[in-house]
Amino acid sequence: MTPRAIVPTLAALVLVFVTVSLGNWQLRRADEKRALAAQREAAEQTAPMQLAGGALAAPEAAALAGRRVVARGRFLPEWTVFVDNRLHGGIAGFHVLEPLRITGSDRHLLVLRGWVARDPRDRNRLPPLDTPAGEVEIEGVAQADLTRQLELGRSPPPGPADRLWQNADLAGFERWSGLAMQPLVVRETAPPRGAAGAHDDGLVRDWPSPGNDVQRHVAYAVQWYAMAALAAGLWLRFVPFGRRKSGR
Repeated sequence: MTPRAIVPTLAALVLVFVTVSLGNWQLRRADEKRALAAQREAAEQTAPMQLAGGALAAPEAAALAGRRVVARGRFLPEWTVFVDNRLHGGIAGFHVLEPLRITGSDRHLLVLRGWVARDPRDRNRLPPLDTPAGEVEIEGVAQADLTRQLELGRSPPPGPADRLWQNADLAGFERWSGLAMQPLVVRETAPPRGAAGAHDDGLVRDWPSPGNDVQRHVAYAVQWYAMAALAAGLWLRFVPFGRRKSGR
């Protein structure tokens, strides 16, 4: 190899290594999504577990992730939070978070209640929310925490009166509200039920399945591998190996 070939060779090696690594990562993500989808499907076939008011240890909460759960308590609408920039069917809206004070306990569950559309004329206008009064029973799927979206820069902590958040997580909500929270989030899958039956609050609970975008990860992996193959092909085609033209 000639000295002139060293730099492009190193650049090609780095590019191939990076693109192959990204392709492998996308395939791992696809496998993770398949496993989550299988876990969710299996959990939907089991009877829901009743969440009592006793404080859950972190390992106990982690073991409940993906399980169907039910709980009884009262919603605290004064601590409702709207998480911005959440899409449903291509329409911008909010995810609604609300704590549920568990019956007979001072512990609370953070409930991801559903999705609601945003006012297209005023993105900061919060929609009215029909929260049931009195004791209700909720049903949903337990998860370790909330999914965060990419932010450009770090948002300051929300103030005491802030109800519109860019992102939310369980620890941040507990610090903000001062409420004693169980170490898990419940994603509601049905309207809450009170003494009069199911409460129609108008929220959308059509949550996407984790396995819906497996093919997207596979397609991204193929693209990264194709870039690696292209880089290797260009290196073979254009980098000299010290061959000399034969003279006459």
